Amino acid sequence: MNRLEQFGEMYIHEVRDRSLSLLYKLLEGKIKAPRLLKLQEELNNVDDQKRKVIEELSEVLIDNTLHHMLLLFEEYPEFELICKNQNLASLSDGLSGELYAEDGWIKKYSQYPSSFDEFE
Repeated sequence: MNRLEQFGEMYIHEVRDRSLSLLYKLLEGKIKAPRLLKLQEELNNVDDQKRKVIEELSEVLIDNTLHHMLLLFEEYPEFELICKNQNLASLSDGLSGELYAEDGWIKKYSQYPSSFDEFE
């Protein structure tokens, strides 16, 4: 696996999947962290239709944030994403596009489907 793919796998597992895992645990009432208990309680009082909207909105925002983080390294050359002395942006036709392609990082490495699959 090349450096770009290694980064993509880690980015998806450590950022996307952890964020989505927290979201689903909150929605399922499985969080024990004191700082999140009030939020979890509020979510438990929301009807199913609104919970679904919150879930979908959160999924889209997480994926959008990942996209724009990668776009930052594409559009601003003064900021580099370096792995073993190599700029990862130079290894890709477009870092942000690595997320969504048919063989993109989300499909290859995430345990959760892309939030954008439903909208395509």
